[in-house]
Amino acid sequence: MRYRILGPLGLWRDDEEVDVMPAKWRMLLAVLLCEAGQVVSTDRLVEELWGAGPPQSVQKLLQGYVSRLRRALGDEAGELLVTHVHGYRAHGYRLVVAPGEVDAHRFVDLVRQAGRDLERSSPETAVERLTEALGLWGDVPFADVPPTPAVEAEATRLTATWTQARELLIEARLRLGRHEAVLDEVEALAAEHPLRESLRGQLMLALYRSGRQADALAAYRDLRRRLAEELGIEPGPPVQQLHQQILTADRSLLVEPAPPAGPVPQPPVATARVPRELPHSGTAFLGRASECSVLEEVLCRSGEQRTAIAAIDGTGGIGKSALALHIAHRLADRFPDGQFYVDLHGATAGLTPLEPGEVLGRFLSTLGVPHVSVPADTDEAAAAFRSLVADRRILIVLDNAAGVDQVRPLLPAGAGCAVLVTSREMLTTLEGATHLHLGVLFHDQATALLERALGTERVAAEPGAADAIIRMCGGLPLALRIVGARLAARPSWPLSSFVDRLTHTQNRLDEIRVGDVSVRASFDAGYHAVCQGDPAAALAFRLLGIVPGPTISLHAAAALLGGRAPDVEDALERLVDAHLLGSPAPARYQMHDLLRLFAREVCAEEPVAHRDQALERVLRFYLTTARLAVTHLEVPAHVARGTDRPQARGTAALGAPTTVRIEDRAQAEAWLEAERANLIAAVLHAFTRSDTTARLALRLTGLLQWYLYPRARARELWTLDEAAVRTARRLGDRAAEAWALHNLSAVYWLHRGFDGMRQCLEAALEIWRQIGHGSGERRSLYYLADALAELELYDESMTVQSTHLELAREAGDQVAVVAGLGNLGRVNSGLGRAQDALACFEEGFKAAEAMGDRTLQSFALHEIAHVHFGQGRSEEAYRQMRLAGELENDASRYVSWRDHAWSAYFPAILSLRIGPQAPGPPPV
Repeated sequence: MRYRILGPLGLWRDDEEVDVMPAKWRMLLAVLLCEAGQVVSTDRLVEELWGAGPPQSVQKLLQGYVSRLRRALGDEAGELLVTHVHGYRAHGYRLVVAPGEVDAHRFVDLVRQAGRDLERSSPETAVERLTEALGLWGDVPFADVPPTPAVEAEATRLTATWTQARELLIEARLRLGRHEAVLDEVEALAAEHPLRESLRGQLMLALYRSGRQADALAAYRDLRRRLAEELGIEPGPPVQQLHQQILTADRSLLVEPAPPAGPVPQPPVATARVPRELPHSGTAFLGRASECSVLEEVLCRSGEQRTAIAAIDGTGGIGKSALALHIAHRLADRFPDGQFYVDLHGATAGLTPLEPGEVLGRFLSTLGVPHVSVPADTDEAAAAFRSLVADRRILIVLDNAAGVDQVRPLLPAGAGCAVLVTSREMLTTLEGATHLHLGVLFHDQATALLERALGTERVAAEPGAADAIIRMCGGLPLALRIVGARLAARPSWPLSSFVDRLTHTQNRLDEIRVGDVSVRASFDAGYHAVCQGDPAAALAFRLLGIVPGPTISLHAAAALLGGRAPDVEDALERLVDAHLLGSPAPARYQMHDLLRLFAREVCAEEPVAHRDQALERVLRFYLTTARLAVTHLEVPAHVARGTDRPQARGTAALGAPTTVRIEDRAQAEAWLEAERANLIAAVLHAFTRSDTTARLALRLTGLLQWYLYPRARARELWTLDEAAVRTARRLGDRAAEAWALHNLSAVYWLHRGFDGMRQCLEAALEIWRQIGHGSGERRSLYYLADALAELELYDESMTVQSTHLELAREAGDQVAVVAGLGNLGRVNSGLGRAQDALACFEEGFKAAEAMGDRTLQSFALHEIAHVHFGQGRSEEAYRQMRLAGELENDASRYVSWRDHAWSAYFPAILSLRIGPQAPGPPPV
């Protein structure tokens, strides 16, 4: 038997190739080859082949695949693919392989032997072995096998050995004095691994021996700069010593070329003057199917009329480079004349973007132009590059571009070429480019990414925790990869434990890092680029971090920054261009959750007073605009649960005139609904800040009751009013505490939680009496009587309501009198005193009629109809209901009578009771 895994999976029996077509067969054979000679349990094979969601008949399927694989091996007796049993069931399988049957085993053995040859100072033998080893390498290991954890791990290990073999071959040839023969190869390999000091030393030595001392010294300087900027270290002693020897032109570095025993064998890893510069893209790329289709369609247009150009843009960590490399590798065969890759350092913290002339010099050198012949002038170098590639099919990947001016000189003109550019900003002025914007991953794509890192079984075991991780990472691929890598290195950790670590927002960015890779570093690069080019935009980014909420309007941002809307819009649009901010609609902006945390961190550069003043400005804007909006809402006076209804003329007293135009009810409701989530988030955040912002937030909470309560937004009211009670107590503001308790009682009413309502109102009533606040006392007495009535504590309710009516009449508060009569009537109804109840409702109706309040009149008529209905006087009840309906011309107006559970179907019951005598159903 012979097996090939260095490339597409292959199987030979008696020198005849055997076709292993179905994907599951290849996966099974690949996993067994990864563990050749070892028993692989059936449980592990199921996990490798089906992940966490195997079918119910998985054991039978596995046995069937094993039987078919045995037939392909010619092993009906089970001597090559051995079954290991436990009791009466198969426990696992072992693939028996002889030495030399697996190409990867031979490959690894040759590399190890070559390493020992070099240790024994036998470079000629090492060259022979390494040349043979590299000749076995066909492609990425298991190239046509669907990925499994075992296959991916083995492919990664073998790829690392392949790189080691190439480096050892270069070392052996350098010892033999064949520096010119290895120069192209060592340059390409050093470019793939720019921080590998041993490779850079080989490059320096090859350049020096080729008479290029200046280039050798430049290679050292580049290594030193990269190590300092990316790792904060200096090169190791061996490379430093070599640098010193080259600097002093040490002749001991020179060797006479050893005459080869025969033709010098060439490794099959690079063709001279044909660039193969694409870095390894890994095997973890998932999702982005539609984006891949777009890019393939665009780049495959090359060869038609002009160079195909695709430009990918998106925020840091969104996966632009990963997508570009994935596509470049998929399409590499379509560009047989080579593939260039260059990181332009457009958004790399601490590094200056590469100059186009420097990049062109590298391109030309790779294409065979002698270093001394490369034009110094950028335009001339660009022209020379275009001429060289005019008739070739070359793919160029320009990663991490700073802008159009950096990219434009690097573009070829030949129709057979294609260019793939990535940048944080959209390169809108790049002629002929197709633009693709990358957003965050969809939930299923993000889940698949976690499953790739952690295994489907581990993710499926804690779906809630996995969803929480995806949510707190905001669907950002880089964040998910980092979290996946950290959890993969900690297999005993439950996912929920990491959720706990991410929940603390002040530490979240600290947790999303592994080694020297972090989300923070990615964001920092984009932020510092903005700092250098637009300080006003950088300030806007910092201050936006202190304002919570899903979005922020241009008007609110202008208040936050204390600037004119046009100037602030320019700064915000600059952030949108840099993908540090999103714009879901005109004049509205949003920030990714992780970017907001980063913005909050860098906002620490601002003095605390400046931050508090900015938050105070935006709160005053919200307060002023909300106050104006509430004056246009049509809410009956007796519904008030918070502060007294504001008047439009009072908005100027806040010292922050609004820039929002609100002239009628429709505009008011539209603004309040659009800003609802932002207002609530701002209030809750302000409660935790300075006393000034907390007091502003308490006032804004009172205003929001007018919008939220009539729409029964109980959950939002509960969150606001509970926090308001705590904040008022912290501030020692007794009146604010009483109002907050009063508002909270209304939330209990919506939930029909009358015990909680009673407790809140009794606490508020005690405060009102202590501070001598008459209207507050009357208001709490009224609703306390209502709560007691709902609890069927009618005697207590009667006492409280009588006190309320007495105080209301003394104060001349007619609205309170009418409302109190309604309460008193309901108490009498509960006690079975129909006539007394009717008298209260009729007196209330007359008072409302005298006031001209149609809503209060309708309220009283509904109650009168209910009493008649309870007494069996259906026709009279029907008549009262019709009168009430005629008063309710505006169906959208809130009427508290409708709070009762039976109110919606009471008119229908009434119609059924009086039967066909009714001229029609009463209005609702």
